[in-house]
Amino acid sequence: MSVVMRRLNAAPRSRGELFTYLLDREFDPILIERVLDRVSAMGYIDDTAYAQEWVRSRHRSRGLAPSVLKRELVSKDIDLEVIELALEQLTVEDTHARAYELAAKKYRSLMSVEHAVAVRRIASLLQRKGYSPSICFQVAKETVGVEIELNTE
Repeated sequence: MSVVMRRLNAAPRSRGELFTYLLDREFDPILIERVLDRVSAMGYIDDTAYAQEWVRSRHRSRGLAPSVLKRELVSKDIDLEVIELALEQLTVEDTHARAYELAAKKYRSLMSVEHAVAVRRIASLLQRKGYSPSICFQVAKETVGVEIELNTE
């Protein structure tokens, strides 16, 4: 119990993360389940609230697309139903707006390069954040303000 409370005191964690952590420390799985049930009943573990806050925070601060957020939550052993519920808070408009914000920020450092280079670099940044290639190039071209066709093959 004290190990779980120390972990939770440092930062919020999902039930799956705590289970894996305790299992790696060679605690008995039955004991782990009992402790996690008790801590959950006390209100210290709430995967739904955790996933909601994770999505909100990572989308706002890092500009991550829903696909990347889903992967991150899956790696934290959050239930897929809970993940889908958390991702519902992101609208398509919010996601596109965040992509445009990221593109505008990146473009400020690319003003001195050719338009085609700027478009590729902005699109590359957006792809790393998990946005689809079509959205990446559309946003990049609109941000740079050019009508060019890039060979994306």
